Amino acid sequence: MDNTILALITSSITGVVTFFVGVAKTKKELEGMALNNVEKSLDIYSVIIDDLKNQIKDLLVKVDELEDKIEELRKENHQLKIMLECPDGECYDTPKETKD
Repeated sequence: MDNTILALITSSITGVVTFFVGVAKTKKELEGMALNNVEKSLDIYSVIIDDLKNQIKDLLVKVDELEDKIEELRKENHQLKIMLECPDGECYDTPKETKD
């Protein structure tokens, strides 16, 4: 009977120790998985940010081109207004002020 009680106590202690070791191991594994997930998320966000930077650069180039085109069209519009006000060409010597 003493051997049975001793075996029962030994088994219980082994079970409790194994449980706590297992919990600690599982906790560390979960922390490791969480860190891996964070690293993967950071990599994904880094790629997204790089793509957005490239898109912004492209859009800024397009904006500059459009601003240049607008300026060119304003000049052309101004010249056309002058031509419409003086179709015979006599008033080119005395330009009239136009409102833009």
